Amino acid sequence: MIARYTRAGLLALAALLSLPASAQPDGAPVVLAPVEMAAIEERVEAVGESRAERSVTLFTHAAGRVETVDIEADERVSAGDLLLALESESERNALASARVELADARKLLDRYERTIGSGAVPPTTIDAARRDAELARLELERARIDLADRVLRAPFDGHTGLTELEPGDRVDEDTAVTTIDDRSSLRVRFRLAERYFGDLRRNDRVEMRPWSDLSQPVEGVIRRVDSRIDTDTGTFALEAEVPNPDDRLRPGMRFRVGVTLFGPQHAGIPATALQWGDDGAYVWLIRDDRAERTGVNLVARDGDRVLVDGPLEAGDEVVSEGAQRMRPGLEVRRIDAADLDDYPPVNAVSAADQR
Repeated sequence: MIARYTRAGLLALAALLSLPASAQPDGAPVVLAPVEMAAIEERVEAVGESRAERSVTLFTHAAGRVETVDIEADERVSAGDLLLALESESERNALASARVELADARKLLDRYERTIGSGAVPPTTIDAARRDAELARLELERARIDLADRVLRAPFDGHTGLTELEPGDRVDEDTAVTTIDDRSSLRVRFRLAERYFGDLRRNDRVEMRPWSDLSQPVEGVIRRVDSRIDTDTGTFALEAEVPNPDDRLRPGMRFRVGVTLFGPQHAGIPATALQWGDDGAYVWLIRDDRAERTGVNLVARDGDRVLVDGPLEAGDEVVSEGAQRMRPGLEVRRIDAADLDDYPPVNAVSAADQR
């Protein structure tokens, strides 16, 4: 491909730079660039493991034989829905008996209390009747609890897991029935190195990508940050909340967690403005149209720009083109590099092409 240059522009720039500094009109021509404050960006990644917003493994409250099972894997249930029932004939009979006992005790107490003041029934007998009525009430409550313990209901809205139980199976309080997960959102826990402690706080946002589909990022919000560093690994734990409105994510999924951390602010300048001398790096700072050599320390490179530390402030101007002719106190003339190309373009032809 034949490169295209502006011949007149090149000739004009060459003529300007070939003149001695004292012969240049209105100072040495330079291109200036403003100093812009910027921070070093560091991309940090980790692997996170997820769990449901709420998750529980369900057990029965009593031992017995399974009568009905109403559990389907990955079925949405609401709080209070019946999941499993045990045989409960004896408990129902006990409840009915307790109701009768309480009714009789209250009738007797009512009859005794109507005689108060007549002396027909001794006070001690009335007190005993009151005690018997209270005991009968407590016995009824216990019978109700025993009957309620024969069924298992969903404690909150969520999705059920697998179950191995069938009607006729015998269970006790140690038999796991199923699980329920509230996966309206997930909690993703991950760990970062100690050097990042304090860089992330509650409500900061991080990027999450499930390993099952890395092309579909989701946004997480930091909800918890551990208060200590693990002495064995030199890391600390964080937990982020990931919304799951479309129910696409599942508890137990692994996520690639990515976060961009920003360091302290530094002066950002074009890479062409950075010069090197025997005493290190420096730039030509322009104040009142005169050049000042200013020492700086290189912090980082980012493409065609560099970050440096030094006595530079946002809005200061440094020489980005023409620095090779600078000296302290030299008066300069600002030019726009684009203005040098305000001529019709011509094809550049090598000497070999002209033969």
